[in-house]
Amino acid sequence: MKNFFASFAVGIPATSRMTLTSAIGSTVARQIVASSLYFIGLWITTRALGPQQNGVLTTLMLLPQTLFAFLNLGMGPSHVFHLSSGKGSHSTMRTTNWKLAAALWVLVFVALSCSSEQQLSRVLPGIDKASAQLASLLFPIMLLAAWTSALIQGSRDYRSYNLTLLIQPLVFCSAVLVLRALGAITPITVLCCTILSQMSLWLLSEIRVGSLEPAAETVSHRFTESLRYGLRAHLSNVITYLNYRLALYLVSFMLGAAAVGKYALSVQLAEVFWLISGAAAMIVFPESAAKGRTPAELQKMIEQVALVVVLITGTGALLAGLLAPVAIPFVFGEEYVGSVVPFVILLPGVVLWSYMSVISNSLAGMGAQGVNIRGALLCLSINIVGDVIALPRWGAKGAALASTIAFSCTALFTVLAYKKIMIGKIRAMPT
Repeated sequence: MKNFFASFAVGIPATSRMTLTSAIGSTVARQIVASSLYFIGLWITTRALGPQQNGVLTTLMLLPQTLFAFLNLGMGPSHVFHLSSGKGSHSTMRTTNWKLAAALWVLVFVALSCSSEQQLSRVLPGIDKASAQLASLLFPIMLLAAWTSALIQGSRDYRSYNLTLLIQPLVFCSAVLVLRALGAITPITVLCCTILSQMSLWLLSEIRVGSLEPAAETVSHRFTESLRYGLRAHLSNVITYLNYRLALYLVSFMLGAAAVGKYALSVQLAEVFWLISGAAAMIVFPESAAKGRTPAELQKMIEQVALVVVLITGTGALLAGLLAPVAIPFVFGEEYVGSVVPFVILLPGVVLWSYMSVISNSLAGMGAQGVNIRGALLCLSINIVGDVIALPRWGAKGAALASTIAFSCTALFTVLAYKKIMIGKIRAMPT
């Protein structure tokens, strides 16, 4: 995989230990292993639960996922940005992580405890109060896992970062295999597997960051400056999360648990094709924040990486679209035949979004988060209008179509804005 990326001539040094191609290649390798483990877990749980119970699991997971999306404050991206640009302090950031995660979870747990079963059922159909409180435990662990592992990414130690992140899918898959052997797969037990896997990521990240501290403690960290950047990144991420999950909410409310279980599988399979772009974006973000290249060099690097990403993603999506009518029912069962068409409809938007993902992470690394916020708002607006029009008429297929149109328009907007910014930066360079 490393040699494959090297053939595209994007081997600009990322750190003294790894070239950019090696960093992306090793990240892709990690993503492939992680996705394979995740797929095994997904295959086992979806077949064991069936569409109805898989829908219950999806709804249950929406609670911690939504809390994480809305309340993570952008601290992960902020850690990466400040450490990559030489303005961060590991020890202060770790202390901040612990305090914020504890305070946010206490607020959430108190709110859940004060809510009635009826109030919760309106937000999470089919989920009882005790299950919701259990699901809330995942929220602070997700915060700590993401924020602490971001300190490794921000240190640009990509080898350690990739090795650390492998623990989460490995633990999840292993736990699911144990449940399968015991015949104990339920929405609650799968949730517990997720909690355990996220906790393993957090603890391993803590160990690794602890070993980095003595060499990295060189700059006084300002929490207010970190929070200011984080909240801008957070706004963009919240809107992006809504773009990803809006259709799931609407399908759940309008069509029921079985429908959302089938559509959730379509979305989960489509998101697998962000494997390459996610790997590239993970490297592009801190590399764009690091001050070591001229605008022309940075633009060349980013566009080369984005081109490789979209070519690989597009090829994989084309093959998947051709195989989906046979592969999805065969692998997941005939109950999921309704997942095929939404999955195929999602693929063009996923491919275009993969290209945009590289571009938008470079913009974030340069501090130009306004473009990403405007793009996310554009995507959300198109998604809402599209879902309102298409979901009542065509069901999950309509939701998939709305997402693809929204992703495509947002990708076009972001790429054009990026080119305009880079032209300005290049012209501003002294000759």
